[in-house]
Amino acid sequence: MKLLYSLGSVVLIFSCLSIHAQDDMNSSNPSKEIVEQDDKPSYEAHWAGMDIGSTILMNADFGTDFPGDTWLDNPWWENDIANSTTLSFNMFEYKLPIFKQYLGLTTGFGYRNTNIEFRDNYRLSYNEDDVFGEIIDEEEERISEIKRNYLSAHYFTVPVLLEFATKVEGKKSFYFNAGVVGGVRFASSTTLKGKYDNGDKFTNVRRAKYNMNPVFLDASFRIGYGAFGLFGTYSLTTMFKTAPYTQAVHPLRVGITWNWHYSGTDKSTKNKGFFDEDTEDIDL
Repeated sequence: MKLLYSLGSVVLIFSCLSIHAQDDMNSSNPSKEIVEQDDKPSYEAHWAGMDIGSTILMNADFGTDFPGDTWLDNPWWENDIANSTTLSFNMFEYKLPIFKQYLGLTTGFGYRNTNIEFRDNYRLSYNEDDVFGEIIDEEEERISEIKRNYLSAHYFTVPVLLEFATKVEGKKSFYFNAGVVGGVRFASSTTLKGKYDNGDKFTNVRRAKYNMNPVFLDASFRIGYGAFGLFGTYSLTTMFKTAPYTQAVHPLRVGITWNWHYSGTDKSTKNKGFFDEDTEDIDL
């Protein structure tokens, strides 16, 4: 949570500085700003914002169970979907127009956190050949209750999406984009929270790589209207490095998205209305 608060603070600071700098430019030379805005239209994408959803672990055959022969039986990957979450802060975006606002390529930069909640009380371990779960012996460890047990992974993300929009004004437009999202993992850990027999609470965090792939590539789609929409991603690469005894695990993420810069006045009409009112009788 401290990491999320820090990232949010950085985004807020940069946003404030950007708005302040833009206001200074507008006040110092409004006529020049009018010309620049007319000559350089802003093509708006649908990436910057926040994604919230669920994570489902799938096998190589698009199923949610992980049976197999002896060592390939990996029931710990049958995750608790209701408590397995994904949260993304997509901080920057850029749209390369192909046909004005209606068709273009969208890219950007973001941060993603994925939490995989274990359905049963497995403790995740790994070695050079495998990633596996072991049932926690609550009686031996004198544990009366386990409240949370999950794997958490953190990524930096970059999308390449082909985007369609129905109108120039993004706030009043339906949109659809599809493509790929790539990323780099920079941290991962497991967290076990619960209570001992004597009533003491505990939180055990283990930071490790768990043989997770350092990079990923997802197939992605996003669809919606204005500030809100739906998203879905399916990992084309395995979540863990393929090893002799490790099954292929492909995360599927689905949820809702909020495009934060469409929540206020639309960019394409905000400046137009202001300058039309103040420069109505000026002959340029």
